[in-house]
Amino acid sequence: MKLWIRFTAIGVSIVFTCLAQPAAARTCEAPPALTSVDPPGFYQDAGGYSEAIKPLHAFIAQVNKAADERDQDCVLDLLASWARGNALLTMGANYQGDFERSWAGTDFAMVLLRFPAASMKADPRFQQIKPWLIRMAEETRDADRINHLGNNLVYWAGLDLMSIGTLTDRADLVEAGLSRARQGIRDIGPHGELDRELKRGERALHYHNFALTPLVFCAELASRRKIDLYAENNGAIHRLAAVIIRAVKDERSFGALTQVPQQLFPWTFQGDLAWMEPYYARFHSPDLPPILRARRPLNNPRLGGNVTASWGAPLPG
Repeated sequence: MKLWIRFTAIGVSIVFTCLAQPAAARTCEAPPALTSVDPPGFYQDAGGYSEAIKPLHAFIAQVNKAADERDQDCVLDLLASWARGNALLTMGANYQGDFERSWAGTDFAMVLLRFPAASMKADPRFQQIKPWLIRMAEETRDADRINHLGNNLVYWAGLDLMSIGTLTDRADLVEAGLSRARQGIRDIGPHGELDRELKRGERALHYHNFALTPLVFCAELASRRKIDLYAENNGAIHRLAAVIIRAVKDERSFGALTQVPQQLFPWTFQGDLAWMEPYYARFHSPDLPPILRARRPLNNPRLGGNVTASWGAPLPG
């Protein structure tokens, strides 16, 4: 079986793990906290990765479902349970665990940012969750296995730091996240290209889109502090966004950046386009309504669930 077909099959199984949990898992009873998550690398052992990550992905799906249902009590119960269990704080042997912790921390923070800050932060359960998320962010901040990469994983670490820092009022985490987001913005070339992601070969388009996602959400969080990341490096985020928008409309357009035939995951131009929701809400690009209308609601397990509900704007009639 071709490698990309294997990855696609595994990806579909992960999606179903997230979206089709049995009824018993759709309660506010949290599973035992995973003190660590240590799957093999996705590209090293796709089958082993899929099996090892199931418990974490199932919990994320449970948290996101509660958020989508606007069940603040359930969200707080679930996350407080894992906070008490010091989940995801033990360093694993494999680098993939660092990435998964970064994505999980981002998701949990983005979930909590969906709720009114005053009522949530006054809740005793949040006082248990807050130091746990801060510790997760600090682990990501200090993770050498991420920091040396200089690619999209650094940008995602930046969003982890910015989202948790925003949620917990930790300016130092926000600043650490901003520095990583700015690294990503500086990496964007004059034609919207990311040199490190072009080296992905047949997955270059997928990873350009994947890299754009944390940069857009970092820009949105930065705007709350009157910082305009969209303007930096001569509007670099807009250049990268334009590359992806063109490719969604016509994949052949990506040939301007690489002649390597591209392979997309099933979710590349589905849930991974969730960045378009805040981007459209802010800039109202006329190219986006047809794309969004065909795909809404956009759900993403790294961004707090239903991104359309939490970040989207009405489309023209």
